[in-house]
Amino acid sequence: MDEEKTTIFEQEKKEEPVEKTKKTPWGIIIAVIVIIAALLVLGYLLFLKPKPLDEAAAKIQEMQEMTQKIQGLETDMKKKQDDMFSLMNQYKQKTGQPFLGVNPLNLNDEEKKLLEQKIKEEKDVSIKSLLEEINDKNKEMRDLQEKIKEIEALLPVPHIVKSGETHFQIAMDFLVKEKNVDKKQAADLVERTALYDMLVPGFKVYNFYTGDEYGTSVTQGTAPVSPNTIIRQAKKKLVDARDEAISQRDKLSEDIKTLEERRAELIQQLDMLANEKTNLINKVSELNEQVNSLFYLVDTESSLKKKGILKGGFLRSTKLRDVSPEHFVTSMDLRSTTEITISASDLGIDKIKSVTLFPKFYKAGADYKVEISTDKQTAILTFLDTGKFKNERLVISIE
Repeated sequence: MDEEKTTIFEQEKKEEPVEKTKKTPWGIIIAVIVIIAALLVLGYLLFLKPKPLDEAAAKIQEMQEMTQKIQGLETDMKKKQDDMFSLMNQYKQKTGQPFLGVNPLNLNDEEKKLLEQKIKEEKDVSIKSLLEEINDKNKEMRDLQEKIKEIEALLPVPHIVKSGETHFQIAMDFLVKEKNVDKKQAADLVERTALYDMLVPGFKVYNFYTGDEYGTSVTQGTAPVSPNTIIRQAKKKLVDARDEAISQRDKLSEDIKTLEERRAELIQQLDMLANEKTNLINKVSELNEQVNSLFYLVDTESSLKKKGILKGGFLRSTKLRDVSPEHFVTSMDLRSTTEITISASDLGIDKIKSVTLFPKFYKAGADYKVEISTDKQTAILTFLDTGKFKNERLVISIE
């Protein structure tokens, strides 16, 4: 029995490795596939080359970065030159003589030795200090020049700007004449490139061409100002021009507002003048009417005496006493009519016997005439000389 159990146990132990042996090849295959895929990806990444255009752009960018370093060094050089000129002026003021009679910005070996010897022999401390500063400044400038030369050795030879040249012209000449690029293609390349509009004689223009791309940079070179200074000045002019335009605009707005207010005032004044003109015309018309009108009062003699307009009595002639304006409310324009018709019924009398005019200096038959109807019911007063009656007050007394 024990032997049988042992045999069975041994058989089970033998069977287990057989199952493991069957599973092992699949794991290896999967592992191999993963490793191969990883190697393919790694190989693709290792051997993948960038596009030529990317290489060209990177090369141009690298050269432009180097020109920016040159620009920085040239800016430092300009500052040190200014410092050197200041030291030279101080030396001339102290000694009354120009410095060594040579240009200290570019001393040769012999001149450097002469300067060092002069420094050793100088007894005046302040002058000696000046000479030492000049010597140190000269060394700094020579170091800067060497650094600029080192970088320039890695770049194409720059074009030195002459008076009247433009960046576009320089770029086109470089591509067409030096690199034999077709004119249309050159124009397309330049069109895609940022050019510097304000070149100054002495600027250095660097041109880069890789066969696919064109690039360019500008540095100060021997010019008295840097490109950045020119740009700042141009921006300042634009800002100043903008501010001036805004100021002018605001001033114009104020002027327009003032003019509009003045216009409103003038319109108001014109309206007032128009009203005054109308009033004057009306007044003139009224005056004309008044000047050409006769103001009169028609009434019976007894009524006129009772009102105090006429006076007279027994053995006394009748005279005009009161010519106050309020009595003469009736008028006639002698330009259009010259007759007054008088009716007995209107006056409340039976008949008209006579018609008398006051003042009595008017002459019947010459200045006026009176025609009484046969039935004595009406009388017509006609003014013959109208000029004598214009703008006058006339009392017409009826009996």
